[in-house]
Amino acid sequence: MKNGFHKITSLFLALLVLGSTMSFSVDKHYCGDHLIDVAIFGEAAPCEMMQSLDAKYGKDTYKKMGCCKNEQTVFEGQDELKMQLDQFTTDQLVFLKAFTYSYTYLFVEADKYSASVISHPPPLIITDYQVAYNQYLI
Repeated sequence: MKNGFHKITSLFLALLVLGSTMSFSVDKHYCGDHLIDVAIFGEAAPCEMMQSLDAKYGKDTYKKMGCCKNEQTVFEGQDELKMQLDQFTTDQLVFLKAFTYSYTYLFVEADKYSASVISHPPPLIITDYQVAYNQYLI
């Protein structure tokens, strides 16, 4: 159970780092006020009216007419991932070590039995006292 949870968590964190560092763009094509196509990592496909205008009058005639427009949204990824650890002073490092040590041993259970009491084995029976003194329970 613990091993499976560990694998799922590590996979999730790896995907989180990958997603935060990766940049991508979303390209949208509008014809009038209607969204015609959306593309991620590429260009959106033009509408049929734009293709017919390009074939008939040449490229970029739709920009002059103002009926079609393309929008591109770029999501930039994170560039710096490494945090610098050399900014700690000596006092901060001593405090961090002491805090970590005391916090980890806060939840350790103390021994139930004292170590000062040493358990000795009982003495060996040399004679049977009931037989020696003739005392029997009836």
